[in-house]
Amino acid sequence: MGQLELDTLRKIIYLAFSYWGVGSLALLMAIPSGFASALFPPMGMAIGAVLLFGVRLLPGVFLGSLFLSLMVSAQSAQGLTMVGGVLAVGIGLGSSLSVIVAWGLARFILRGRRAFAREGDIASLLVACGPVACLVSATLCTLMLLLCGIIEGRDFSTTWWTWWLGDSIGVMLALPMMYVFFAQPAGVWRGRILSVGLPIVIATGVMVVVFVRINRAELERLDKSFQQLAVPYAANFASGLDHKLAILKSIDGLFQASESVSFDDFQRFNEHTLEGNEVLHAVSWNARISGTQREAEERQLMQQGLPGVITERSAEGELLSAPKRDEYVYIKYIIPAEGNNKAQNFNIGALPNRRAALERSASSGEARMTAPIKLVQDTITSKALLVFYPVYFKGTKENRWENIKGFATAVVIMEQLISRMNTGYGVPPNFVVAVDYIGEHTDTLATVGGVAKSELASLLRFEQTYPFAGAAIRLTLTPNDAFVRKYHSPLTWTVLAGGFLFCALLGGFLLSLSVRSERIHELVEERTTELSSILNSAADAILTVNSLGAVERYNPAALTLFAASGEQLQGSTIDTWLDIFTAAGKGVDDVLNNRLNGTFETTLTTLEGQRHAVEVGISQMQFGEDPRYVLMLHNITEHKKTEKLKSEFISTVSHELRTPLTSIIGSLKLVSSGVVGDISEKTANLVTIATDNAERLSVLVNDILDIEKLDFDQLKIEIAPVAVIPAVRHVMRQMQAYADGFEVTLSLEWAETLTKEDCVSADAHRLAQVLTNLLSNAIKYSNSGGTVILSLTKDDESLVISVKDFGRGMPEYFRKQIFQKFSQADSSDKRERSGTGLGLYIAKALVEKMRGSIGFESELGKGSEFFIRLPLAKVK
Repeated sequence: MGQLELDTLRKIIYLAFSYWGVGSLALLMAIPSGFASALFPPMGMAIGAVLLFGVRLLPGVFLGSLFLSLMVSAQSAQGLTMVGGVLAVGIGLGSSLSVIVAWGLARFILRGRRAFAREGDIASLLVACGPVACLVSATLCTLMLLLCGIIEGRDFSTTWWTWWLGDSIGVMLALPMMYVFFAQPAGVWRGRILSVGLPIVIATGVMVVVFVRINRAELERLDKSFQQLAVPYAANFASGLDHKLAILKSIDGLFQASESVSFDDFQRFNEHTLEGNEVLHAVSWNARISGTQREAEERQLMQQGLPGVITERSAEGELLSAPKRDEYVYIKYIIPAEGNNKAQNFNIGALPNRRAALERSASSGEARMTAPIKLVQDTITSKALLVFYPVYFKGTKENRWENIKGFATAVVIMEQLISRMNTGYGVPPNFVVAVDYIGEHTDTLATVGGVAKSELASLLRFEQTYPFAGAAIRLTLTPNDAFVRKYHSPLTWTVLAGGFLFCALLGGFLLSLSVRSERIHELVEERTTELSSILNSAADAILTVNSLGAVERYNPAALTLFAASGEQLQGSTIDTWLDIFTAAGKGVDDVLNNRLNGTFETTLTTLEGQRHAVEVGISQMQFGEDPRYVLMLHNITEHKKTEKLKSEFISTVSHELRTPLTSIIGSLKLVSSGVVGDISEKTANLVTIATDNAERLSVLVNDILDIEKLDFDQLKIEIAPVAVIPAVRHVMRQMQAYADGFEVTLSLEWAETLTKEDCVSADAHRLAQVLTNLLSNAIKYSNSGGTVILSLTKDDESLVISVKDFGRGMPEYFRKQIFQKFSQADSSDKRERSGTGLGLYIAKALVEKMRGSIGFESELGKGSEFFIRLPLAKVK
């Protein structure tokens, strides 16, 4: 046998033993009413073993189920039987077939994937392997119970439901546990012992404790109900026994009162005693006579019409004339006579067991009974008791055998007593009655009500022993199935089933969370790897710093840009590298927060003293209460050099163009005014066109020069209080002719709280330049006949100037670049409106130079509105 075969055999043995052991424990939690356990984990263990290690472990499932069923059958039938063996084989086959179905369903669901690797597979697997597959075992095994006579047809549905639910919950609870402890990869699954396995074990343990408590309370309730039935019954039974002794004492009184009692006298005295009394099989007078008195006694019997021969049984069991003896104790009178003919004249004193009871009665003066016997009459098969009560000769004072006149005797059959008591109930009692004789030995006298098949018989029992006629009678009452159906509440089973179902669902939920967590962990690792690859391959430097500016992480490009080693960069503060932090004169965190989610340009100085122009973008990550900042640095040194060359070129060209342009514009205006003589209309038109284009070119040159000054911080801004209403009116008067050319109306509005004395801190010339630009744009993009509204409002510390038009508005894509250089909504060569695309860039720069801000709102097709916010001037 190879190593593989040995390993498989070992696993089969382990599985069979585990199935049997855990199954035995599960049956300890069975609810009385048929050993129906609300949890049967072995089925889940079996399915898990086959899914993990293959179908070659199926023999272990069959053997484990077989051994467990044989054990239960043996306990129920007090030993192994053929029916129990057939039942065990059938249950083993049903359980194995259910496991095969679960294995097939799992293969269909997974289609080659690892089990429980995806959240979607968890519910599908648990349902398929649990409730679906367990339909097979529940159906086949319940059918076997029915066919073998273990359950009745009326119990089929309840048994099937219990079996199916117990197996289903067991699978949903045990299957995840099998994977936690035995599945591969071990690192993943063993890591779930605390997150999945331990909570399931704790929850299951809690449910077991709850079950024990509830089951104990339920048993106490059932015991109380059973005692309420049993105590009155036992009292009636004891009363019946006392009544039998009272009858015998009355017969003693008869013979004490009369010297001679005939058969007719005896019959008349007891005629009411046996009327309707099925308990006393017979009442007799057993006379004691000497051997010399026999002949006269027999003649007397014949004279009374009774058989005239005293009899005994031979060794072969035949009734014969009694041999000569020194004395006889024989049945002289017995009623009823019918059915007791064989007992008439029978010498009971010749039988050792009767003789012993007679002598005990004579010596004690009390009633004494025999051990259970078979009657001489042979008319009834039940065991009987003979109860003897001594009758002494009148005037004797000692309880001696010589003083005995005879014995009043009752033939008691306990089965008749119990049957009569049960009949008196009107309906069959909900318990099995057993009566035992307790004397020199113990013997069963009667069992009425069938066999106590209910498992409650071992838990609920009423047992009482009554001293009777020198020995004892034990009465035992045990509940039957009718008692269970009537008094047993399904609460315990429901609580147990519901609790374990909750545990199973909890296990599935925890497993789902674990799988999700594992998947998230895998995704995090993948994304971390991807981000690390991106960071490591990024051309720009990327740093992570804390709120104090200390560098915590960096990418390789940062080492190149900073010209530093990892040890030099790690832990250093960002303010030692970037000039903006030292120039701001503020804390590092203040600078970082002020520049958050924006970009700015500054200079980076390396340890070797090299200086690089860099563009820096800052974003924030929040980790608890301590934020982290991500800085992306783009080296723009070469770009700055190129930009500087371009600016110098444009500046040079602009300066060189300004003088000739001024001369050209002046000359064209002189020609247009007729200073050089009259010109034709056609020539005048050409001069006008040339003048307009020269002026546009002059505006462009001036704008370029302003931009140059703004970029190099050379533009002179003189901040002073400016009366805002007069300044605005002045600009509107200047723009009126321009507005008339577009057939647009200009309107000025201001809030009632605003006065002509209200001033803003600004440069009057530059403020007029900004307003001119905004009004020019509003006029150009308004519809003919439209209106442009310039409005003024103020709050506590600032004044807002708004320029609103009702033109076509701005498209969405253009709004993000509106304040950039050379930006126009229509940038094609055939623009509807003339312009350089520099006005808003200059306006924004000028407003910010005056410590203000500019913004806008626009809706396509409805117009735009620009806002300028400037600080109010404090005028004394």
